[in-house]
Amino acid sequence: MVKLTIYNDSYRKSLENYPLSEEQLSFTGHPLELLERAQINASYTPIIITEDDLVAGFFVLDTGEDKFHYTDSEESILLRGYSIHPEYQGRGIAQNSMKLLHTFAAKYFPDIKRVVLGVNEANKAAQAVYEKSGFIDEGRMFNGRSGIQIAMSLPLNQ
Repeated sequence: MVKLTIYNDSYRKSLENYPLSEEQLSFTGHPLELLERAQINASYTPIIITEDDLVAGFFVLDTGEDKFHYTDSEESILLRGYSIHPEYQGRGIAQNSMKLLHTFAAKYFPDIKRVVLGVNEANKAAQAVYEKSGFIDEGRMFNGRSGIQIAMSLPLNQ
């Protein structure tokens, strides 16, 4: 069963053995890099995706000002650094983890009405997962660290 859990240090070793290809790293940050940023950025909440209690993926929910690249909504949260461990790709874990965002956000971020993200226009696989999960293209594009980013949002049913 797929679950979302707020990161704690018991997951550190699994993240140290979390291989991402150069292609994947061109679209997202490595979990260890994002954990380092979380140490100095109080708006970051690192999230572990598990399948049967094993680390299958990672992302950060960010309440900081960067979300305003993607939306004008104060009641939004930015999903960043999303990845699925290569050994777990192709199993529907990404789709399942996205479905869990509604209840997870309601529990830990009750004032949030939408999740926003930027996806690289060249990352068609990620775009497809986000669209299937209910994310909507916001019609905003901007230059990110690795090219043009498409802003997408997921309205949360509160």
